[in-house]
Amino acid sequence: MTGARPYLKFGVVVGEVSGDALGAKLLPALRERFSNYDLDFVGTAGPLLHAQGMKSFFPLADIAVMGIVPVIKRLPSLLRRIQETADRLIAEKIDCLIIVDSPDFTHRVARKVKAALPHIPVIDYVSPSVWAWRPGRAKAMRGYIDHVLALLPFEPVAHQKLGGPPCTYVGHPLIERRELFRSTQEEAQR
Repeated sequence: MTGARPYLKFGVVVGEVSGDALGAKLLPALRERFSNYDLDFVGTAGPLLHAQGMKSFFPLADIAVMGIVPVIKRLPSLLRRIQETADRLIAEKIDCLIIVDSPDFTHRVARKVKAALPHIPVIDYVSPSVWAWRPGRAKAMRGYIDHVLALLPFEPVAHQKLGGPPCTYVGHPLIERRELFRSTQEEAQR
């Protein structure tokens, strides 16, 4: 035995600033959970994930597009970035894929990666709002998502009722900032 630590490579795909913020909180938790492993993180990242040591395939600004008109104007570029992201994750021989929010981008990447690497787990951190809009997506997700990490407490039951993938409630990042829910400074200090 060489005494070398086991190695895991995570693909992490975010499509916007909020996903970068959520992902940046997730990486330390993964490092703690897998403290006996050497970990590497590759994919799409913004500045917060970069600060956590993640390697990004390209600047997040290339894909962080909001609104229908800007998306249409940049559609060819966005489609190329989806394919590039999937191809590079596959070439990197990742052990696990974590997609964070931005389902129009991240789910397309996940479908391609899962088709090429069916043995790897694909985790969706932030459930799409299947309970409110296009509920058929939940069942479709079973084909390429192995587990959903939900921000809202009712989402696991919604996924179960809609035939979606297994889903676990992990909490919402706003809960960490209770002062946002206090009406006065005195209440915020409690």
